[in-house]
Amino acid sequence: MQRRDFLKSTLAASAASMSLASCNSIQKTTRPSQSWQSGRSSWPICLDTATLSGKISLEEKVELAAAAGFDAIEPWDRELKAHEESGKSLKDLNRKIKDLGLFVPSVIGVWGSLAPDKQTFENERDQHRERLRMISDVGASHAQIIPKFDRTESLNHYNAAWAYAEVCKMAKDYHLDPGIIFLNFVPGLEKLADAVHIALLSGVEKSQVIPDTFHMFLTGESPVGLERLNPEMITIFQFADAAKSLKPSNAKGLDKHRVLPGDGQIDLVSYLKPLKDINYKGCISLELYNPEYRKREPKAFLAEAIEKTRAVLEKV
Repeated sequence: MQRRDFLKSTLAASAASMSLASCNSIQKTTRPSQSWQSGRSSWPICLDTATLSGKISLEEKVELAAAAGFDAIEPWDRELKAHEESGKSLKDLNRKIKDLGLFVPSVIGVWGSLAPDKQTFENERDQHRERLRMISDVGASHAQIIPKFDRTESLNHYNAAWAYAEVCKMAKDYHLDPGIIFLNFVPGLEKLADAVHIALLSGVEKSQVIPDTFHMFLTGESPVGLERLNPEMITIFQFADAAKSLKPSNAKGLDKHRVLPGDGQIDLVSYLKPLKDINYKGCISLELYNPEYRKREPKAFLAEAIEKTRAVLEKV
C-alpha cells in the first residue's frame, strides 16, 4: 500500500475520534425535546429549493415550503443572485423566512471553490467571497463547498484541503462554517470518505462534510461509515430515494432518478439509524432534482413529499 493511500484510509477512519467545536446550525436548530414535525421526526425537515421548478421565484418557494410544513429551506446561490438582481434584499428575505417559522441551515453553494490547484483558486477568490456574502445575507449558517466539474484527472486531496482551508478563512468574516460535498461523478471525490479525508487534511477546526443518501447509493458506500463520524462534522444530511431501475454508477446526469422517500430502492432507515445513534441534530434535507416532480402543481407535490419524508423518519 502506498504511504499516501495508507494515510488517507487512516485519517478517514479516525473521524470518530475527532473533537470538534459545536457548529452554529446545531446551536440554532435543536429544541430541548429533540422533536420536530409534531413528534414524527428527530430532525428538522428541510427543502432543497431546486426540488421545485426554476420558474418559481425563491420568495415563492419560501412561502410554499412554510405552507407545506417544512422547518427549513436550502436555497441555491443562483436563486440568491436572481433575488438581488430583481431589486430585492436578501436580508429582507431572511427576515421573511424567520417570520414564516423557517431557517436556512446552508446554501448550495460556493462553486468550484474546492479547487484542484492554488492558481485556479486564486483566480476565482473574489467570486467565492461574493457567494459567501450572499449566503450570509440570507441568514444561512453554512456554505456548501463544491469542486470543479468536467475534469478527468482525480482531485488531489492535498490541494483540495488547502483550498477548503482558504474558504473557511474567508467564511469567518461572514460567520459561516463551510461543509464539503461529494459527487459520484467527480474523480477523487466520489465518496463521503473522500470528503472526510479532505476535511481532516485541511486542519480546519470545524471541518465538515455533507452526506447524501443518493450519492452514497450510487458509489456503493455503506451507511455504516456514518457511525464513525462526529455528529458535529455533518453540515446537513441530503435525503432522497433512488428509482428502482437505477444501478450504482459513476456516470453524470443521474439526479433525474431521485425519487420521493419510500418510492425507490434505498433502505433509507439504514442511513438514518446511524444518525440517531451518534446524536446528529441537524437537518434532513429533501433533495429531488427530478424533472417530473418539477412539472407538478407545487402545493400538492410538497404535501405528498413532506408526508412521505415524515413516514420514513418516524420509523427511526
